[in-house]
Amino acid sequence: MNIQLLPRSEINDAAWNRCVEQSPQRVMYGYTWYLDCVAWRWTGFVVSGHAGAYQAVMPVPLRRKFGRWVVHQPLFCQFLGVFGQGAVMPFWEAMQQHFRYCSIYATVQPPPDRSDFQLQQHYTHVLDLSPDYALIRQHYNRDRQLNLRRAEAANWTVTDDYDIEPLLRMFRQNHADTIPGTVADWAYDRLRTLYRSLSSRGLTTLRYTRRAGVIEAGVLFVQEGHRIVYLFNAATATGRHGNARTLLIDQLLQEKAGQPLLFDFESPDKPSIAGFYQSFGAVGQPYWTVRYSRLNRFERSAQQFTRWWRS
Repeated sequence: MNIQLLPRSEINDAAWNRCVEQSPQRVMYGYTWYLDCVAWRWTGFVVSGHAGAYQAVMPVPLRRKFGRWVVHQPLFCQFLGVFGQGAVMPFWEAMQQHFRYCSIYATVQPPPDRSDFQLQQHYTHVLDLSPDYALIRQHYNRDRQLNLRRAEAANWTVTDDYDIEPLLRMFRQNHADTIPGTVADWAYDRLRTLYRSLSSRGLTTLRYTRRAGVIEAGVLFVQEGHRIVYLFNAATATGRHGNARTLLIDQLLQEKAGQPLLFDFESPDKPSIAGFYQSFGAVGQPYWTVRYSRLNRFERSAQQFTRWWRS
């Protein structure tokens, strides 16, 4: 297998995106236009085929750390990996050869179990939408069904929208302080850029619930291919107490039920949130994070000093 490492400027966007779209691993995070929005910088491993086509690709997102560019999974990009047919191991060997430090890389494909890899298994939660809505709702747990009835009785006004700023403000005011290290301004800018790119392609559904004209909750869904991703959400205390996000999720499930789609809650590693998603009948789908270091003793010492200095 002849694997080439191409800088972003030399990647053929059409060939890359066609490879991702036609692969069994198809997911929106792998497209060039998506990576351009979320990654500080990225490059890619490519196996070329006939007439300029790509047989398999593996995006490698990078971030500047400790004075060097290292492999680092970006925000709003749950997992990547190899897109296409063939063995996965040669791509990991190529990554180690070209990049001596991997801060974190997430993949939906089981990575090689090597002694020099630090592996951790995670779960996103997904819901099969091919059954009809009545059957999907039957699998909500008792609390979710009760809270949905309460939300339906609360007379929320639900509207589709195109302005993401209320959602960002609501998150900043009601959720950001609960995240360790808070949320940097660049993260909001990154999401704005991503939203513009996604909405220009007709992939987004942005919805708000209002009471007395005031927005109390909002959700951003993205559908690409056969996967719908619950990409971002926020709610005020009023929205949370009124189960507004339960209503918004349920309404989308009603609309998409009976279609060959997978709804991905994009679960974080937080039991309370995972429990909320499981209450809709969602099941865990594994993915893995990989870390490794091939730095020498001097480089590791410099890295530790940099960490100490910044802390």
